[in-house]
Amino acid sequence: MRSANVYDVAGAAGVSTATVSRYFRAPDKLSASTRERVRRAVAELGYLPSGSARALAERQTGAIGVYSFSGHEPDEVWEPSAATNGLQPDRAGEEEDIVVRVAGQRRRPRLFPLFADEVLRGAEIECTVRRTPLVVGWQPGTSVGVELEEIARRVDGVVVLPSTVDDEAVAQLSRTKAVVLVAQPAPRDVIADAVVIDNEGAMRALVEHLIEEHAVDSFWYAGSDVGHEHEARRRGWEAALDARGLRADTPDITDGGSRAAARAVIADLLRSLVPPRAIVCASDQTALGVMEALHDAGLQVPEDVVVTGFDGIDAGEFARPTLTTIRQPMEALGRTAVSLLASRLEAPDTAARVVRLPVELVLRASCGCTSVDGGSS
Repeated sequence: MRSANVYDVAGAAGVSTATVSRYFRAPDKLSASTRERVRRAVAELGYLPSGSARALAERQTGAIGVYSFSGHEPDEVWEPSAATNGLQPDRAGEEEDIVVRVAGQRRRPRLFPLFADEVLRGAEIECTVRRTPLVVGWQPGTSVGVELEEIARRVDGVVVLPSTVDDEAVAQLSRTKAVVLVAQPAPRDVIADAVVIDNEGAMRALVEHLIEEHAVDSFWYAGSDVGHEHEARRRGWEAALDARGLRADTPDITDGGSRAAARAVIADLLRSLVPPRAIVCASDQTALGVMEALHDAGLQVPEDVVVTGFDGIDAGEFARPTLTTIRQPMEALGRTAVSLLASRLEAPDTAARVVRLPVELVLRASCGCTSVDGGSS
C-alpha cells in the first residue's frame, strides 16, 4: 500500500492542505475542533509529514539555529575518533560489548554548566514550548566544530552568541537569514534583533563596590580581549577607576575565558610581580583559574587578594571561597533570543529590536562579603 499524503489527510478531515500544514507548524492557530479532525485523520491514515518536502514547498526549513562559541576547557575537547575509544566507526557497533579498562581518569570532568550551556538550555526550553526544531553548532575553536554557514543553510534563522563571528559575517548572514544576537549589539545598518545586558554598567558597579566597601586601591584586570561584551566590561572597569583617580595599569592577562589559561598566566606573573589588592576578571571561568593560581602561590582570597568574576555560573557558588560576580540571566537570554527570532520570522519587515535584561551584583566571600547572595545592580 502507498503511504498517505497530505491530500489524503485533507480529504479525510474535510480541510485544505494548508490547514494540514498549519496543524504541524502552528496548531495553536487552529480551532480545537479543526485540530481534532486533523489529528484523527493523521492517526487513522498513519500520515507522517515530509520535512524536506514541506521545506521545499514553503521555502523554509521550519527549524532555527543557535551558533555558539566553544566554551570548553582544553582537556574537555576530544577529536571525533576518540568517542569510540579508537575503534573504527564501522566497527564500533560490533564492539559495543567490550569493556575498555583504563588506569586512572583520562580527563577532569566539568561539573558545572558554563555561560554558553545555560544560554543554550534557555533556547532549548523555548523551542520545546514552541515545538520548533533546533539546530546547534559550535565555533571551531579547535579542529572540532562547524562553520556558521553549515548551520545557516539548515535553518530559517540563527541565534548568534557573542565572540563567535565578526560584524562582517553577521551583516552577510542577515542578508539571507533572520538573525538575533545574544549579549552583543547589531552592527551599524544591519537588521538584526538583539538581547543584551549592560556589561559596562554592571562591571563599573562591581568595581565601585570594591573601592567603596573594601577600600581596594590597586587592581589587575584579567580576561578575554575578544568580543563586544568583553570590551564593554573592560571599559566599565576603567571608568570606575578613572572616576576615583586610580590608575588602570595592569599586566597583560589575556586568557580567552579559559580557567586553565588564567591559572597559567597568573602563576607566571606571580613569579616576578607583587600581586595587587584585587584581580577583577571578565568571566567566572577566568576568576576560578585566578583563585587556583593564588592558592598554589600560598596567597589567600580575599585576605591577600580579592577576586571577582562575571557571568554567575553555578561553579562560583560552590567555589571556596564563594565567588563575588555579576550574574547574567543566562537562561532568559536564550529564551528571549528564540522568542525574538520567532517574531522576526513571522514579521520579517519590522524594525530591529533590542531587549535589555537586568543583571545582579552577587556579593560573596571572595571580595570579603558574606557568602550569601547580595542585591541587584
